[in-house]
Amino acid sequence: MTAPASPQPQPVVAAPTYPAPRPGTRGIPARPHAPDAAEHGGDDTKEFAMSMDSGPTTLRHRPTHVPTRNRRSLPRGEKQFSARLYREAYGWSVDETGSLQMGGGMVGVLVQSIFAGATAEYLQRQESCGPVLELGLGVDGWVFLADPNELVLSQPEMPPGVTVLGCPYKVPLPTPTNRGARWISPPRSRARWLPTLATVIAAVIAATPN
Repeated sequence: MTAPASPQPQPVVAAPTYPAPRPGTRGIPARPHAPDAAEHGGDDTKEFAMSMDSGPTTLRHRPTHVPTRNRRSLPRGEKQFSARLYREAYGWSVDETGSLQMGGGMVGVLVQSIFAGATAEYLQRQESCGPVLELGLGVDGWVFLADPNELVLSQPEMPPGVTVLGCPYKVPLPTPTNRGARWISPPRSRARWLPTLATVIAAVIAATPN
């Protein structure tokens, strides 16, 4: 016969110990528990609440100061022209090199320097002067931007010292990379109109001595 197996000893579990009850309780100690994040952040929450009650100055929005580039290096009243500005502010067809494509309702009237100043003054007196620029780079004259308004003239029909630049010409505009060009009469975003080609030709004729 097989002897019966002896019973296995059962593990002895020690009774949990609780801290002595505080005075004024019914003798039932509080169950111990691990502190949570809210308890650790109690002081921070109290400080945040105090900052909320301290006044509106702690929550006042301060506008971010955005520095303006190159503003101090420019004369007063002059803009920092760029190819992007010409496209977005004036709607011109300007490539990344800062060159303005002629055509599409715009031509350039190149007037020799000996007549250019008087022509610009005449247009200003008539309140018909549009954008005017000096190309530099050895080019003798100013370019008056104009609207052809379906007027087509051949070179023999032009007054002396005048050349019309249409498609496919490109006119370099003043940009940080095209430092040779400069505006005599800069464009205005609020007045995008251009004088007609006939108006500019008439001004050249009126300003040119006989």
